Amino acid sequence: MTSAAPAPNRRAILVPVVAFLAAATVAVSAAFGGLEEAPANPFPQLGKGATFDHGRVKTVFEDAVIRPGRLGLGVIGKRYLQLVLKVTNRSDATISAQTMDGALPTVRTDTMVLKPSDDPADLGPRIVVIAGEKTYGQLHPGVPETVVMSFELKPGTPFPKTVYIDAGTYEWHELFSNRTHEWWPVTEEGPPTAEDRKQGKTSTSMPVVGARITMPVRVENA
Repeated sequence: MTSAAPAPNRRAILVPVVAFLAAATVAVSAAFGGLEEAPANPFPQLGKGATFDHGRVKTVFEDAVIRPGRLGLGVIGKRYLQLVLKVTNRSDATISAQTMDGALPTVRTDTMVLKPSDDPADLGPRIVVIAGEKTYGQLHPGVPETVVMSFELKPGTPFPKTVYIDAGTYEWHELFSNRTHEWWPVTEEGPPTAEDRKQGKTSTSMPVVGARITMPVRVENA
Protein backbone atom coordinates (compact mmCIF):
# COMPACT_ATOMS: atom_id res chain seq x y z
CA MET A 1 0.00 0.00 0.00
CA THR A 2 1.46 3.26 -1.02
CA SER A 3 1.79 5.72 1.84
CA ALA A 4 0.32 9.20 1.48
CA ALA A 5 2.68 12.01 0.61
CA PRO A 6 3.58 14.21 3.59
CA ALA A 7 1.50 17.34 4.00
CA PRO A 8 3.20 20.47 2.74
CA ASN A 9 4.84 22.80 5.28
CA ARG A 10 2.11 25.45 5.53
CA ARG A 11 4.27 27.78 7.65
CA ALA A 12 6.99 27.79 5.02
CA ILE A 13 4.44 28.74 2.34
CA LEU A 14 2.23 31.22 4.20
CA VAL A 15 4.84 33.38 5.92
CA PRO A 16 6.43 34.65 2.68
CA VAL A 17 2.96 35.39 1.27
CA VAL A 18 1.97 37.35 4.36
CA ALA A 19 5.26 39.23 4.31
CA PHE A 20 4.75 40.07 0.63
CA LEU A 21 1.20 41.33 1.27
CA ALA A 22 2.35 43.43 4.23
CA ALA A 23 5.11 45.00 2.15
CA ALA A 24 2.65 45.76 -0.65
CA THR A 25 0.20 47.33 1.82
CA VAL A 26 2.92 49.58 3.24
CA ALA A 27 4.00 50.65 -0.23
CA VAL A 28 0.45 51.48 -1.35
CA SER A 29 -0.39 53.24 1.90
CA ALA A 30 2.77 55.35 1.72
CA ALA A 31 2.13 56.20 -1.91
CA PHE A 32 -1.32 57.59 -1.08
CA GLY A 33 -0.25 59.44 2.05
CA GLY A 34 -1.84 56.98 4.47
CA LEU A 35 1.39 56.14 6.25
CA GLU A 36 3.03 58.71 8.49
CA GLU A 37 6.30 58.23 10.26
CA ALA A 38 6.34 59.03 13.96
CA PRO A 39 8.21 62.32 14.25
CA ALA A 40 11.48 62.09 16.14
CA ASN A 41 12.18 64.64 18.85
CA PRO A 42 14.27 67.30 17.10
CA PHE A 43 16.00 68.37 20.31
CA PRO A 44 16.91 66.90 23.72
CA GLN A 45 14.15 66.45 26.30
CA LEU A 46 15.51 67.40 29.74
CA GLY A 47 14.13 67.50 33.27
CA LYS A 48 14.54 69.15 36.65
CA GLY A 49 18.19 69.47 37.64
CA ALA A 50 19.43 69.32 34.05
CA THR A 51 22.14 71.62 32.71
CA PHE A 52 21.99 73.27 29.29
CA ASP A 53 24.76 75.27 27.63
CA HIS A 54 23.25 78.07 25.52
CA GLY A 55 26.66 79.33 24.41
CA ARG A 56 26.49 82.75 26.04
CA VAL A 57 25.25 81.37 29.35
CA LYS A 58 24.94 77.97 31.00
CA THR A 59 21.78 77.16 32.95
CA VAL A 60 20.93 74.59 35.61
CA PHE A 61 17.13 74.22 35.91
CA GLU A 62 16.72 73.88 39.67
CA ASP A 63 13.06 74.42 40.52
CA ALA A 64 9.61 75.64 39.51
CA VAL A 65 7.51 76.95 42.38
CA ILE A 66 4.38 79.02 42.97
CA ARG A 67 4.96 81.65 45.67
CA PRO A 68 3.37 84.87 46.88
CA GLY A 69 5.17 88.03 45.83
CA ARG A 70 7.59 89.79 48.16
CA LEU A 71 9.92 92.75 48.00
CA GLY A 72 12.32 92.29 45.09
CA LEU A 73 10.41 89.26 43.83
CA GLY A 74 7.07 90.61 42.76
CA VAL A 75 4.20 92.50 44.34
CA ILE A 76 2.88 91.60 47.79
CA GLY A 77 -0.63 90.14 47.50
CA LYS A 78 -0.02 88.57 44.07
CA ARG A 79 1.12 85.08 43.18
CA TYR A 80 3.87 84.08 40.80
CA LEU A 81 5.20 81.01 39.08
CA GLN A 82 8.94 81.28 39.63
CA LEU A 83 11.65 79.46 37.71
CA VAL A 84 14.72 79.06 39.89
CA LEU A 85 17.85 78.79 37.77
CA LYS A 86 21.58 78.57 38.43
CA VAL A 87 23.11 80.64 35.63
CA THR A 88 26.76 81.09 34.69
CA ASN A 89 27.69 83.94 32.38
CA ARG A 90 30.17 82.35 29.96
CA SER A 91 31.14 85.58 28.25
CA ASP A 92 34.00 87.85 29.37
CA ALA A 93 31.77 90.83 30.20
CA THR A 94 29.05 91.52 32.77
CA ILE A 95 25.58 91.12 31.26
CA SER A 96 22.03 91.89 32.37
CA ALA A 97 19.98 89.21 34.11
CA GLN A 98 17.32 90.12 31.54
CA THR A 99 19.45 88.14 29.06
CA MET A 100 17.63 85.06 30.34
CA ASP A 101 14.42 86.33 28.72
CA GLY A 102 16.05 85.65 25.34
CA ALA A 103 17.80 82.47 26.48
CA LEU A 104 14.39 80.94 27.37
CA PRO A 105 12.18 82.17 24.51
CA THR A 106 9.15 80.00 25.28
CA VAL A 107 7.63 79.08 28.64
CA ARG A 108 4.26 77.35 28.95
CA THR A 109 2.43 75.15 31.42
CA ASP A 110 -0.30 72.53 31.31
CA THR A 111 -2.83 75.37 31.77
CA MET A 112 -1.46 78.41 29.90
CA VAL A 113 1.24 79.99 27.74
CA LEU A 114 3.40 82.33 29.82
CA LYS A 115 5.73 83.62 27.09
CA PRO A 116 5.69 84.87 24.48
CA SER A 117 2.48 86.61 25.52
CA ASP A 118 -0.28 87.74 23.17
CA ASP A 119 -1.02 90.68 25.48
CA PRO A 120 0.76 93.86 24.25
CA ALA A 121 0.61 95.24 27.79
CA ASP A 122 2.53 92.27 29.19
CA LEU A 123 6.07 93.43 30.00
CA GLY A 124 7.31 89.88 30.44
CA PRO A 125 8.69 88.09 33.49
CA ARG A 126 10.54 89.75 36.35
CA ILE A 127 14.12 88.46 36.21
CA VAL A 128 16.58 89.06 39.05
CA VAL A 129 19.77 87.63 40.48
CA ILE A 130 19.19 86.73 44.12
CA ALA A 131 21.75 86.42 46.90
CA GLY A 132 20.29 85.93 50.37
CA GLU A 133 17.65 88.61 50.85
CA LYS A 134 19.09 90.93 48.19
CA THR A 135 18.35 91.06 44.48
CA TYR A 136 20.54 92.30 41.64
CA GLY A 137 20.22 92.82 37.91
CA GLN A 138 23.59 91.64 36.61
CA LEU A 139 25.44 88.42 35.82
CA HIS A 140 29.20 88.64 36.23
CA PRO A 141 31.54 86.51 34.08
CA GLY A 142 32.23 82.96 35.24
CA VAL A 143 30.23 83.16 38.48
CA PRO A 144 27.27 80.77 38.98
CA GLU A 145 24.37 82.95 40.15
CA THR A 146 20.85 82.12 41.32
CA VAL A 147 18.41 83.70 38.87
CA VAL A 148 14.67 83.84 39.57
CA MET A 149 12.27 84.39 36.69
CA SER A 150 8.79 85.30 37.98
CA PHE A 151 5.54 85.08 36.01
CA GLU A 152 2.47 86.69 37.54
CA LEU A 153 -0.56 84.39 37.82
CA LYS A 154 -3.97 85.96 37.38
CA PRO A 155 -6.34 85.66 40.36
CA GLY A 156 -8.69 82.70 40.13
CA THR A 157 -6.66 80.77 37.56
CA PRO A 158 -5.85 77.16 38.43
CA PHE A 159 -2.30 76.48 39.54
CA PRO A 160 -0.30 74.67 36.86
CA LYS A 161 1.27 71.33 37.70
CA THR A 162 3.94 71.19 34.99
CA VAL A 163 6.05 73.78 33.20
CA TYR A 164 7.65 73.35 29.76
CA ILE A 165 10.63 75.54 28.86
CA ASP A 166 12.27 75.91 25.46
CA ALA A 167 15.94 76.80 25.73
CA GLY A 168 17.47 78.91 22.97
CA THR A 169 21.09 79.02 21.82
CA TYR A 170 23.61 81.73 20.96
CA GLU A 171 26.47 81.86 18.47
CA TRP A 172 29.62 83.98 18.45
CA HIS A 173 28.76 86.19 15.48
CA GLU A 174 31.04 88.56 13.59
CA LEU A 175 29.70 92.06 13.01
CA PHE A 176 30.94 92.98 9.56
CA SER A 177 30.32 96.68 10.09
CA ASN A 178 33.19 97.03 12.57
CA ARG A 179 34.81 93.58 12.49
CA THR A 180 33.96 92.79 16.10
CA HIS A 181 32.17 89.78 17.53
CA GLU A 182 29.03 89.50 19.65
CA TRP A 183 26.75 86.76 20.97
CA TRP A 184 23.63 86.51 18.81
CA PRO A 185 20.57 84.26 19.24
CA VAL A 186 20.38 81.44 16.72
CA THR A 187 17.16 81.83 14.70
CA GLU A 188 15.36 80.25 11.77
CA GLU A 189 12.56 81.30 9.44
CA GLY A 190 9.05 80.29 10.54
CA PRO A 191 5.46 80.98 9.47
CA PRO A 192 4.37 84.63 9.69
CA THR A 193 2.38 85.91 12.63
CA ALA A 194 -0.84 87.88 12.18
CA GLU A 195 1.15 91.10 12.64
CA ASP A 196 3.71 89.94 10.05
CA ARG A 197 0.92 89.35 7.53
CA LYS A 198 -0.41 92.87 8.10
CA GLN A 199 3.04 94.19 7.22
CA GLY A 200 3.24 92.03 4.10
CA LYS A 201 5.85 89.64 5.50
CA THR A 202 5.79 86.00 4.44
CA SER A 203 7.84 84.62 7.34
CA THR A 204 9.07 85.46 10.81
CA SER A 205 12.35 84.95 12.63
CA MET A 206 12.03 82.31 15.36
CA PRO A 207 14.55 81.15 17.99
CA VAL A 208 16.05 77.74 17.33
CA VAL A 209 15.17 75.44 20.24
CA GLY A 210 18.25 73.72 21.65
CA ALA A 211 16.41 71.68 24.30
CA ARG A 212 13.03 71.38 26.01
CA ILE A 213 12.96 71.19 29.80
CA THR A 214 9.96 69.77 31.64
CA MET A 215 9.66 70.36 35.40
CA PRO A 216 6.96 69.68 37.99
CA VAL A 217 5.54 72.77 39.69
CA ARG A 218 5.31 72.80 43.46
CA VAL A 219 3.34 75.24 45.62
CA GLU A 220 4.92 77.07 48.54
CA ASN A 221 3.06 79.21 51.11
CA ALA A 222 -0.16 79.10 49.09
